[in-house]
Amino acid sequence: MYVLTLDCPESEAEILSAELWDHGATGILEESPLPSQCRLKAWFADPDGLLDRFKPFNPTLDVEVPRDWEAEFRQAWQPFCVGQHLYLAPEWDESPAPSGRRRLTVHPGLALGTGAHPATQLALLAMEEHGVEDSRVLDVGTGSGILAAAAGLLGASLAAGCDIDVDSAAIAHRNLLADCLPPRVFTGSLRSVATGAFDVLVANINAETHAMLAADYARVARRAAIVSGYQSRDEERVLRAMQAHGFSPAARHEIDGWVCLVLNRLQ
Repeated sequence: MYVLTLDCPESEAEILSAELWDHGATGILEESPLPSQCRLKAWFADPDGLLDRFKPFNPTLDVEVPRDWEAEFRQAWQPFCVGQHLYLAPEWDESPAPSGRRRLTVHPGLALGTGAHPATQLALLAMEEHGVEDSRVLDVGTGSGILAAAAGLLGASLAAGCDIDVDSAAIAHRNLLADCLPPRVFTGSLRSVATGAFDVLVANINAETHAMLAADYARVARRAAIVSGYQSRDEERVLRAMQAHGFSPAARHEIDGWVCLVLNRLQ
C-alpha cells in the first residue's frame, strides 16, 4: 500500500479530497498541522502518476505496511453538534442523539457535503436559526443531500434537492432513502424549477455560481435564500448580485473566514 501526503489551504481540502477519491484512493485522513492549513493522507494500491498529478500540493509518496484504513477513517469521523438542535453522526455510528437534538446522518463518500466543512455548518446554522419550519425548501447543488435532509428534520413541509451532476443526485437520492426521508432529488438546474415553487432556497456553492444564478434564485424562492460556500473576500460579489435581483440581507454568519448570508425577497 502507498500513502500520498498533500498540503493545501483548508479552503481547498474538500475539493482535493474528491479528486483523490476519483483517482482511486482507498482511504483519506485529514489533519490540520497549522491554522487554515490542511494535510491530506490518501492511500492507494497503485502509485503511478500520483506525484505528477498532485505536484502543486508538495506531494510525498511512501510505502506503508498494510493497515486497517477503514477503522482509522471511521475513528476520525466522530459525531458532533451543530447549532441548538442538530447532531451530526456518521452512518456507522449508533450512539443516541443528545436530548433535544435531532440526528442528522452523515454519509462520507464521493459527493461533497459531509457537515465537517465550515460552509456546510454555516448553511445548517442558518436554516436552524432563521427557520424553515412549514416551508418548501430547495437545496441547490445538493451533493450528498445533507442540507435537504436537514431541512426535513428542521420541519420543512417539503424538502427537495437538485444537482447538475448525475452521480451526485443519485448519491443524494440513495442517502435520503437510507435515512427514511423522502428522496425528492432530481438531476438538473434551476431552469427546471417552476417560478415561485419554493419558499426558501439554500445553496452551498461557490461565489461565481451564486452570482450567475441570482436571477433564478429570485424567480424560484418566494421568501428567502440562504447562500453559503464562499469566503469573506467574495462576500461583496455575492451580495451585489443578490441585491440586484431583489434580495435584502437579513443575517450574516461566519466561521473561519467562510461566510453565509440569509437574504429576504423584497416584495
